[in-house]
Amino acid sequence: MLVLNLKMNFSAESIKKYETFIKNKEVIVLPQFPYLLFFRNGLYSLGSQNVSKFSKGSYTGEVCAKALKGLGVKYCLVGHSERKEYFYETINDFRMKITNLNNVGIIPIYCINQTRDEYENDSDLKNIENQLEGIPDYVKYIVIAFEPSWMIGGSEEELDIGHINNVLIRIKSYLMERNIGHSILYGGGVDSSNIEVLKKLSCNDGFIISSSAMDLEELEKIYNNLKSKAISDL
Repeated sequence: MLVLNLKMNFSAESIKKYETFIKNKEVIVLPQFPYLLFFRNGLYSLGSQNVSKFSKGSYTGEVCAKALKGLGVKYCLVGHSERKEYFYETINDFRMKITNLNNVGIIPIYCINQTRDEYENDSDLKNIENQLEGIPDYVKYIVIAFEPSWMIGGSEEELDIGHINNVLIRIKSYLMERNIGHSILYGGGVDSSNIEVLKKLSCNDGFIISSSAMDLEELEKIYNNLKSKAISDL
C-alpha cells in the first residue's frame, strides 16, 4: 500500500499530467478537493486529504463524507499533524470524522503523530495510545499511518528503525486486542535512498509519502522497489 499525499500542490494543468503518470500504478492518491474529479479511470484508488466532522448542515466551506463518497473517494486522511498544528483539531474532531466516514463506507487513514519531545521523553508510548483512543469501538477496519512529525517533508534526520518498529508493534497490538481489522503504514522522510531499509519494518503494510510523491523520478523509484518486493513475496 502506497499513499500519495499531494497536499496543496499542483495547478489544474499539472495535476492532469500527474494523473496520467500514475494511471497504471496501484497507489492511493490524495489530491486537493477541486482535483478529485480528475482521478477516475486509473489503477489507483482515490482518497481525500480531509472531511468535515459534520455529516450535513449549514457549515459553509466544509465537505461532508457523503459528498466525497459520491465522487468515488475510497479513503480519507484523518488526524494529520498539520490539521492539529494549523487548525487546532482534536482527538474528538477525529473521532467524529472517522464516524462519518465509516457511516458512508469510506476507509479512514488515521494519522498517529509523534513530536521530537515525545520521541525523546515518552518511552512508554502513552501519547501513541492516547491517539489510538480516537478510534470508535465499532470500527471494523482502519488504516493507521504512523508519522513522526519531525520527519515529515523529507527531513535529513537519521531514521531510528528500532524506535519505529516498537511504535508499529504497539499500534498493531492495540488494534488486535480490540479486534479491529487494519493496515499499518509508515510516513516521514521516506525516499528512494532509504526505502530498502524501511520496507523491512515489522508490522508495516506500506507507506504514506508527500515530498517524494511530488518528485516523479523519486516516486517511480519507490514504486518500482515496492512492486519488486510484492512480486518476490508471491
